[in-house]
Amino acid sequence: MINGVPRILIVRLSAIGDVVRVLPALHALRDRYPGAQIDWAIEPKALDIVSEHPELDQVLLFERPERMKRGLGEFRKFCKLVRGNRYDIAIDFHGILKSGWILRASRAPKRIAFAPPRSQDMSHLFATERVKLISQRLNRIEENLELCKVLGAKRHTLDVTIAVPPEVEDAVDAFYEEAFHGGKRVVVLHVAVTRDDKQWPLERFAALADLLLADGRFEVMLTWGPGQREVAEKVLALTDRNPLFAPQSPDLKHYAALVERADLFFGGDTGPAHIACAMGTRVVVAFGGSDPAKHGPMRRPSAVLGQADGAVFDPKDPAANVARLAAVSAEEAYEACVRVSSTAL
Repeated sequence: MINGVPRILIVRLSAIGDVVRVLPALHALRDRYPGAQIDWAIEPKALDIVSEHPELDQVLLFERPERMKRGLGEFRKFCKLVRGNRYDIAIDFHGILKSGWILRASRAPKRIAFAPPRSQDMSHLFATERVKLISQRLNRIEENLELCKVLGAKRHTLDVTIAVPPEVEDAVDAFYEEAFHGGKRVVVLHVAVTRDDKQWPLERFAALADLLLADGRFEVMLTWGPGQREVAEKVLALTDRNPLFAPQSPDLKHYAALVERADLFFGGDTGPAHIACAMGTRVVVAFGGSDPAKHGPMRRPSAVLGQADGAVFDPKDPAANVARLAAVSAEEAYEACVRVSSTAL
């Protein structure tokens, strides 16, 4: 610590949506320590979320090799880099063994982590202060802010920043001007997820696109990420109308700019949904294999689907959770999209 100003390390390596939901905590820390050095340890997949962030001083990138033996060597080098930065405070927002080792490597006098059961793999053993959550169904954003409270850091708004370069904003603006001409509301449908228990049926996405387009007030754009083109093409083939098939965004910053310009996002519990929410876009999210209490959007207006007739998430009953998602009809999704898109701010 130099002149009372601390060096702070945030540890949240992945995944995209989880990294997005640590951003309010980053802003809280910056509010509390305006002159501090604040760094973030992260892996490549979610790097775009924090790179060039105005509240960060440095991003420490751990590029994990595929081969286990080489990976251990690279991880030791990364831990040595962390140790050399001589942090005063290190905070583990991830809660796994790897993040715990990074916390330990920091040798920070104050090392903050979740207490069990939120922490996994005994990672909490590397912390000097362990935060016991008042509920295991807190929203992820609320969980992360609980760690900051140890330092007296609070966040009174959900406004966050994902840094998008001006040239990316200009390119996305030009794309919208070319693609959409009628002054209608643009709805982004992100049709693919990485887990089967989060996948809303593709035929429902197609039916939702047709309902929105038939309404006359909406334009619909299908978005997709690396390895997801085939899924998006299946949805396009199932539609009777003509939604716009978006080009693949070259990176997450482009995707952030793309959804920021949209009026509404619809999809499953996935990284793009959390990016859209962070960018201030209204969202409707269909839930199946994850708990909406923990992973649902906190910004309003928004809507969560998959809780009809009082159904709630039960981690011990995955079949019932998949059934919740399958029970969400295209008509229910359409009504939610209309309602959320029309709600006054």
